[in-house]
Amino acid sequence: MHLRRPWGKPHRSWKVALTAFATTTLVGSSAVPALAAPPPGAGIDRSFEVAVVSTRADLVSGGDALVRIEVPRNVPPHQVRVHLDGRNLSSQFRPVGDGRTLLGLVDELPLGENTLQIRANGNGNGRPTAELTLVNHPAQGPVLSGPHIPLVCTASGSPWNLGPVDENCHVAAPRVTYQYRTTAGSFAALPDGPLPGNLATTTTIEGRTVPYIVRVERGTINRAVYEIALLHEPGTPVPDPWTGTEGWNERLVYTFGGACGIGYTQATSTGGVMDHGLLSRGYAVASSTFNVFANNCNDVTSAETALMVKEHFIETYGVPAFTMGWGGSAGTMQQLLISNAYPGIIDGVIGQIGYPDERSTTVSGHECRFISQAASAAGLSTAQHTAVTGFASPNTCFGYQFFDGVDWPANCPGHVPAAQRYHPVTNPTGLRCAMADFISNVYGVDPATGFGRPIIPDTVGVQYGLQTLESGTITPEQFVRLNEGIGGLDVQGNRTPQRTSADVDAIKVAYETGRINQFDGGLRWTPIIETRGYTDPSGDFHDRFRSWTMRERIVAANGNADNHISITAAPGTAANTASTLALEQMEAWLTARTALAAARPELDEVALTRLSRPAGLADGCIAADGDRIVEALTLDPAAQCNQLFPFHRNPRVVAGGPTTSAVLKCQLAPLDRAAYGVSFTDEQWQRLQAVFPGGVCDWSRPGVGQVPLADTWIRWSAEPAVRPVLPVTTTVQARCIAGRGYLVVQVRNHHDAPVDITLESAYGQRSFAGVAAGGNAFQQFATRVTAVPTGSATVRVTGSLDGQAVTTAQIRGYPAVDCAGP
Repeated sequence: MHLRRPWGKPHRSWKVALTAFATTTLVGSSAVPALAAPPPGAGIDRSFEVAVVSTRADLVSGGDALVRIEVPRNVPPHQVRVHLDGRNLSSQFRPVGDGRTLLGLVDELPLGENTLQIRANGNGNGRPTAELTLVNHPAQGPVLSGPHIPLVCTASGSPWNLGPVDENCHVAAPRVTYQYRTTAGSFAALPDGPLPGNLATTTTIEGRTVPYIVRVERGTINRAVYEIALLHEPGTPVPDPWTGTEGWNERLVYTFGGACGIGYTQATSTGGVMDHGLLSRGYAVASSTFNVFANNCNDVTSAETALMVKEHFIETYGVPAFTMGWGGSAGTMQQLLISNAYPGIIDGVIGQIGYPDERSTTVSGHECRFISQAASAAGLSTAQHTAVTGFASPNTCFGYQFFDGVDWPANCPGHVPAAQRYHPVTNPTGLRCAMADFISNVYGVDPATGFGRPIIPDTVGVQYGLQTLESGTITPEQFVRLNEGIGGLDVQGNRTPQRTSADVDAIKVAYETGRINQFDGGLRWTPIIETRGYTDPSGDFHDRFRSWTMRERIVAANGNADNHISITAAPGTAANTASTLALEQMEAWLTARTALAAARPELDEVALTRLSRPAGLADGCIAADGDRIVEALTLDPAAQCNQLFPFHRNPRVVAGGPTTSAVLKCQLAPLDRAAYGVSFTDEQWQRLQAVFPGGVCDWSRPGVGQVPLADTWIRWSAEPAVRPVLPVTTTVQARCIAGRGYLVVQVRNHHDAPVDITLESAYGQRSFAGVAAGGNAFQQFATRVTAVPTGSATVRVTGSLDGQAVTTAQIRGYPAVDCAGP
């Protein structure tokens, strides 16, 4: 064992500096002579500096916090007294570093606000005192994400087997197991007794050679299962906040997993902690099930969980010099979203084949589906279809269509019990498995329907295939037919022939809270190294263009990309080389940044990152033969890297949209026949006007609701909102009358006052004003078809309830009916 190096300061965003309250007495004349000699002791620090180093003081969780006290020179450290709401905790603080810094675990914190008091016990005037408020939250959360959602517990079963769970899916205590690395290069369970003969050794980045044995801790935090792994030999002391071990290099890597799923589950996988490339170098590795987007496609709860797991790590093992993120695909996406909206959880982003955020990426899945469903009727060949999507291969758009299922409310994963799943006809009050509902704490709830407010897809005004029309790849008739067939998606996840608009208020929330990542928060300074194995020609949807969208958003927000490095590589060995390079260079970058922050405290975060970037670290690419080309990221097709690894586009860019791909809903401009470089017949132009009655996208203007990030560290209320609801009953039925289909909608008003009622369906709309108490609104819509497909109707009721204007909406589904049948 070795003593931990002198204690480093935590990330600046977590530091709480407290000025001491000192009493001074002025003696003699109130007129101070010019050039008067300074009093004895002037310039000596006479105040305590107190900081929570395990988390933010207002976001403590689980009942304890690691606190550091820097003691001024006029106070002997042994005379410092620490009390928590009257309880003496002085004995829990021990000296570290130069002996004038005290470190202690403040435990048994009640929920809510707690006052930590620091004073000097001794004689003399001017003895400093300080106070710090600690706000404690439950170990099961929430800390910042708002009301809990339903969850299927998995911690008691395979693969975790952590024992019985409580109502929050939490187990009584974490469990520790050991793995070792064999000389054959694999991990195996460490047996009891003497160390096995095939035990390998490893040398950490600090040059210490140790037995390659990994301590793995598993438990539950924030209703997720977490894992922490680090090198440690059983029988020797485990590292703690005061002392270290030979195996841990005092750095933490936090891993994030990919994909995107509407989870409602505690899940069975984390971002992975048994990573040879990380553990062999001495890094501690942590992750949780909520940090895998396949389990939990919610970056707010991912951030919250990482915050809480890291807090537990620090309180148990000690403060790391810095924390690096690690993960590919949506694992990169999480790192970027968290670093921008909740800076300080991770200090550097190491990503592979990633995306800037989830919503502006998922919209490509919707658009691929809309285009694919319209392409045949438009008479597009495979080559034309692919050109309209912008991708390198037709398979890319097929792959992107796996994304859009997260916006279908009835598309629940298998672990959600069938009886609990939403269905518009058989279970209209069931659990809705759509992104808008899954993250309704953030986007908000439609006060009328009680459903989450969707921010995608919005197809209004988007001219799909516009660039291919202008280039002559498709004809004017194909362009018109394609756009006639695009349609939209309703709140039930059903395709509609009409184009649909997303919720504008929710879109604004998405931008101002950081769900659409504009790189204008913590990503103004967080170091980013993202690598990409190039697979565009194979149809992989981890297309290289996403690296450019990151770059362009960074430059748009900050005027430069000093903190962003992008390296593209041939798949296979070259891509692995790029990932290793990213790890080594991020280590060097953050090590230099930490040292610079200590030496130059006057520098701001942006300057620290720019000045500490390693010499020679630059954009570029790695060819299949291992040759590395250093070259700035650019869209210029003549660039060497772009010759090797060409960029492609996506459907919205081919529709004329910006290459940032950051606009969810465009502002509109009138159709201008002269603006097209092609000629439309009068009949084609009339049809195009029918498709775009309000105009077409004006991509030169910001998107609707596109605003800057309002702030970092935004939190949502822990209490769910209560919606007032007007008492009405709605019935919807598809019927056959004389061989034709009709949709019958009836609404009864059970309120004690009149209400206004609007009925909306795919077959028409009807409004009724002043429907009396006990009265009905009734409408029979003619469908003009013999076979009515499954669908839904929306009823909006407006009235007064307890003196408050209220609108209540009900969406009722109905089964299909075939009027041509026997």
